[in-house]
Amino acid sequence: MITEDDKHPRQKHFDLGEHAPEEGNDADSFDELTRAGHKGSIVERFHDLLVSSRGGERPLEPDADVDLGPKTTADDLAIRRAKSVSPQRMVVPEGVIIDGSMTSGSETEISGRVDGDVTVEGRLHLGATALISGNVRATSCRVEGLVEGRMECSQDLELGQTGRLNADTLAGKHMSVAGRILGNVSSGGVLRLAATSQVKGNIRAKRLVVEEGATFNGACTMRTPAQRKIS
Repeated sequence: MITEDDKHPRQKHFDLGEHAPEEGNDADSFDELTRAGHKGSIVERFHDLLVSSRGGERPLEPDADVDLGPKTTADDLAIRRAKSVSPQRMVVPEGVIIDGSMTSGSETEISGRVDGDVTVEGRLHLGATALISGNVRATSCRVEGLVEGRMECSQDLELGQTGRLNADTLAGKHMSVAGRILGNVSSGGVLRLAATSQVKGNIRAKRLVVEEGATFNGACTMRTPAQRKIS
């Protein structure tokens, strides 16, 4: 005996509710239902498992207090760039006139004119055309031009044949003179007077070497002068 359930086997296994297949399209509806059931049973379960393993999803609240570290300003960036850049060589070429004192924190070469004092925290080279009307203070220096003021080097001083110093001269360690000095000379180490040197003033040095032909007019004291540092 054939019952109503035997005549409609699909209705026996699926309660489609609102998604019941329309007549004439049973096969397509069954395939869509199968795919939907597969997605819900595998993908959604995998997603739930992944979320649970992470401790659940906790979206960041808009007003949450997040520590992003210290703020960087434009001044901070400029300071960092200045520290990262190695000091460049400063050059005052021939024909350039500086009306006033100048200070440099790196190696400096001057072939022009400076109407003022010159202070260099490093090595200074005064070319043959250089003219300094004020005092000069440097770590070490080679002079081939003219300096009207007092000359002080915390380490070494070299005066070339064309160099002229018209005031007192001090070198903390060594001094080599091949030009002319009109003033007192002090060296904390060796003072060497080359054959072409001319010194008119008193000399104070730990050691003195005078080559044949050198000219020296003044008194000589063989002792170490108090060394002075550049501020």
